Amino acid sequence: MKIDCRDLACPRPVIETKKALEELKENENLEILLNSQASKENVMRFLKSLNLNFSVKDVNDESIISIIKDSNIAQTQEKNLQEYNVLFLKSDKVGEGELGKNLMLGFLKTLKDLPNKPVKILCVNDSVLMNTDCSHMAFEAMKELENLGVEIYSCGACLEFFGKTKELKIGKIGNAYEILNELFGKAKIISL
Repeated sequence: MKIDCRDLACPRPVIETKKALEELKENENLEILLNSQASKENVMRFLKSLNLNFSVKDVNDESIISIIKDSNIAQTQEKNLQEYNVLFLKSDKVGEGELGKNLMLGFLKTLKDLPNKPVKILCVNDSVLMNTDCSHMAFEAMKELENLGVEIYSCGACLEFFGKTKELKIGKIGNAYEILNELFGKAKIISL
């Protein structure tokens, strides 16, 4: 089976891959055609979350991800049923202007000292810029949180909108499917 996910906006490549996997029969091969770095990383992370083995072939600006459905594929492990914290950031500031940027920096710096740090930070809209620009006032605070084990995801569509996909320095490229899965999952969501 082959699916063409080229030029599909986030999260369609992940959703189309999920649908194709559900239809795939044992020992059948699935090829996923992609032409976006963000989509490639999102699909690969989705496949890894399912414990699937796959190969990737890059040709020019396109990628082909191949999977063979095996009867020995491990089932996805259930998430811990205990509630965990996720920080959802929609901006690189809390409020407006210079005060808003200072507040965001203060909150991020304080997070490292909290006993109940977030397990993940999900960044959408211009909050992704904190993870791409070394001169951003919150860059070092985000880097320190990542070094402490906090998983940081920047929306792939947002990175593409700002032309910053290749400049991501902190965390991983995320997608709408993953973000919504967290927002409507077991996590306790905090938004600033």
